[in-house]
Amino acid sequence: MRLLLDCGMYQGPRAEEDEFNQWVPVDDVKQIDAVILSHGHLDHCGKLPVLISAGYTGPIYCTPATAEVARIVLEDSAEIQEENADYLNNRARDPSAPKVKPLYTRKDVHDVLKQIRRVKYGEKTMILSRDGKEGPNFTFFDAGHILGSAYVWLETLDNGKPRTLLFTADIGRYNTPILRDPQTLPGAANWVITESTYGNKQHGDIAAVEPQLLDAVKTCIANRSRLLIPSFAVGRTQTVLWYMEKFINEKLIPRIGVYVDSPMGVEVSRVTCEHTDNYDEQSRAMIAATGSFCSSLVTFASSTQQSKQINNDNGPCVIIASSPTCEFGRILHHLTHSVENPKDMIVFVGWIPPRTLGRRLQDGEKRVRILDRWYDVRCQVRTIHGLSAHADGDELLRFLGPTLKPQTQAFVVHGEVDQAEGFARRLLAAGIGGATVPAIDTSFFTSADGPVPPSGTSPTKTDND
Repeated sequence: MRLLLDCGMYQGPRAEEDEFNQWVPVDDVKQIDAVILSHGHLDHCGKLPVLISAGYTGPIYCTPATAEVARIVLEDSAEIQEENADYLNNRARDPSAPKVKPLYTRKDVHDVLKQIRRVKYGEKTMILSRDGKEGPNFTFFDAGHILGSAYVWLETLDNGKPRTLLFTADIGRYNTPILRDPQTLPGAANWVITESTYGNKQHGDIAAVEPQLLDAVKTCIANRSRLLIPSFAVGRTQTVLWYMEKFINEKLIPRIGVYVDSPMGVEVSRVTCEHTDNYDEQSRAMIAATGSFCSSLVTFASSTQQSKQINNDNGPCVIIASSPTCEFGRILHHLTHSVENPKDMIVFVGWIPPRTLGRRLQDGEKRVRILDRWYDVRCQVRTIHGLSAHADGDELLRFLGPTLKPQTQAFVVHGEVDQAEGFARRLLAAGIGGATVPAIDTSFFTSADGPVPPSGTSPTKTDND
């Protein structure tokens, strides 16, 4: 049986991105029996339309909330693909050159949605092969990363012996707002495919986030000014909203204008408010007492006209807008109104990639280019760490604790080389039997002694030496 665990879009240099995102992992996608989707982030679901266009007709298993988040993310991605293709085809170009085609369209996304099968947390599901034979079972457990996110516990037989495989996908942090903590593993697994995004790092204390954000909001209230928060539409926006509603409901601040200015952020916020079954106890108690954190205290701006109207509010107000890099999105228009105002403030709620407008502002540059002109940076700029949706190295080790056993073999993926190799060393030091950082397009086979690479492959191996 052949399964795909996620099918995400690669994001990087354009030529490399185009080549990789058109590639599918098998010569004939009809050989794939099923796709198991862990969550709705683009780097995990973004290439599903490519797979469907290539001829895949089987099921795509995911949690009910992931089905909604993936729909929003894929529709947004398809719209961007179509707009980019139109732009490239309409600019000055060689008339004899073939037209640029989008990687996929909104119609392709619709075809993906028809193949989604919703599976609840904790519901053991048997996978049938293409010819109807019974295959392995899998179970989704809450990963605490974003709404609907899951890690996958796969149970199968290997030469008649029961074997388990854990696919962590992305694991969230502990004690964060809205979502439950990652569920404890059912036990030790024979094989683990683990993420390592921050496997060799330690995040800031989550408990420090609330007082830092509250101080920023109070400063803007005292100055009667605007607080801009460039934010991811999925996850981070909803977390900031949660804090704002908490501050207002607990009367730590007066009621002020709170805006979400991102069509995708608005949609994901709506879905988040519908899936209260994913909430932790603190958030359940909060909405039981005061109503949903997507209440009338928040103004959601979907249309361009609604977005423009926000700039009529000179403060005090909080504007949460995409994107965190400040390279695109509605945040740019709000920056042009605030960046030269000494009373206004920009608060970054996470790490920003180098060589982006967001990073230049974060690093304290005094003059920046926004859209088509230069601006002097006179506003206040702050950064609040600790809001990452990814577990750090310590939290990953805590999560993997039940399977840090000599009989467990780990494959460390989804991380830059230094993070992956550093985390592999930490796994070995913690007692796991083996930890390999595989090269791209590497295959592994199993034997009585565990997984071994076939001849001709060159995975990076991290061992006790």
